[in-house]
Amino acid sequence: MPMRKIVMLGANARTQRSASSIQLPAEYSPSASSAPSCAPENGQSNGGGEGKKQLKDLLHERWENAKQYNAFNYSLNCMYRCLDGKYDLSMQLNMERGELRRKPMHFKNIREPFNNLRFNFTKLHDKEILFYLKCDDKPISNDPLDRHLVAVNASPLERDHSLIIPSVNKCSPQVLTLQAVRIAVDLMLLVDDEMFHILFNSLLGQASVNHLHLHAMYWPYDSDLINRKCEPLHDVPDVFVIRPPNWICPAIVFQLARIEDYERFKMNIFKCVDHLTEVNQAHNLFLTRAQPIRTFGTEKEEDRRGERPQLVTCYVFPRMNMIGAKPPSNFNPAANELAGNLTSYTIRFFESANEQAVIRIIEEEASLDDDTFQSLCFDLADVLIGRCVGTSRPVDLDTLEGLTSPEIDELRDSFQSFMPRSPSIRHRSSTRTQSDDGVPE
Repeated sequence: MPMRKIVMLGANARTQRSASSIQLPAEYSPSASSAPSCAPENGQSNGGGEGKKQLKDLLHERWENAKQYNAFNYSLNCMYRCLDGKYDLSMQLNMERGELRRKPMHFKNIREPFNNLRFNFTKLHDKEILFYLKCDDKPISNDPLDRHLVAVNASPLERDHSLIIPSVNKCSPQVLTLQAVRIAVDLMLLVDDEMFHILFNSLLGQASVNHLHLHAMYWPYDSDLINRKCEPLHDVPDVFVIRPPNWICPAIVFQLARIEDYERFKMNIFKCVDHLTEVNQAHNLFLTRAQPIRTFGTEKEEDRRGERPQLVTCYVFPRMNMIGAKPPSNFNPAANELAGNLTSYTIRFFESANEQAVIRIIEEEASLDDDTFQSLCFDLADVLIGRCVGTSRPVDLDTLEGLTSPEIDELRDSFQSFMPRSPSIRHRSSTRTQSDDGVPE
């Protein structure tokens, strides 16, 4: 598959004023930064004394070099285990992250204005910046002073765990933009490694900082999510849905099967996330490489011989809104966890956890109920096709919208009490019920 060119920023000084309302401190300009100023072609960097390297190699080398500057809160010393069960979940023990990471902030809405008084990524030290990103043939943004950073995650899950920070000087809140989607997709295309993933957590969905960023990281075990059968998202072409029992929680799935679909792939992801943001629904994104999506056959089908292509795939998990900052306990379900890659903060849970316990926590803290997710699917189909939102919803779903569970039960009982009793009539309730559990606040 052809790769798009993403390059690191040059080090030439600039004197133009940016349209941005907030500027980076002087030490964050590439002319003053020690981060490499290179010009990679097709995923390779060259110049600046770095030699010609693949982006993957550059990321690893710069991440390792950051250790000498004490850029990390701890040294990685993780243990892993695979849980027995249907979904082949993997679990990491990372007690240091639970104890030493920055305390998560308290949020009340998906959209909250950027607050310069709280921690944000303009406060990063120069030695925490690994490199800058730029695209030669098609600029990422129109502002020549925009700085798109890749920086260390000071409390990493695995080696090379980094933060992607689009337009850091713009000080955007943690709301995914089309520009950020483009950077994520391009990096996925440039790093040809099945263990490489890019993640996004919204506010109320385990994001800990309200400054636009994504995570780039490797995970040593395959997620079984990529082997699972999906179903079409109603009448939307090339967009899919996966839900229990096929997976541990429901998700919308996008896959880049052909480079000709590159623009549509990015736009579909953005439209999906933008709608979730508009309706104040928390969400997580997991970008990975997966075999071509199946809508038929067995529930799970592994490519043990490695014969199938591994395509850039994005799983969007709409989830329950988590109001307030939750301290680490057993584990916190965020993007990586919803994809089956778990991090435990206590050795007790790490040793005793089983698949059933993990799924119970995810159901209680993240998974939307069936009716809420189905309602979102109808609306997302309208958004992606370009119809008026609500067009695809069945009449009975709109009628029951907003009713409490007792009201729905009473309504169902009243219908059943007047139902004609005839052996020639099959009694079947087609009414969809709406539970209060998991309804977005």
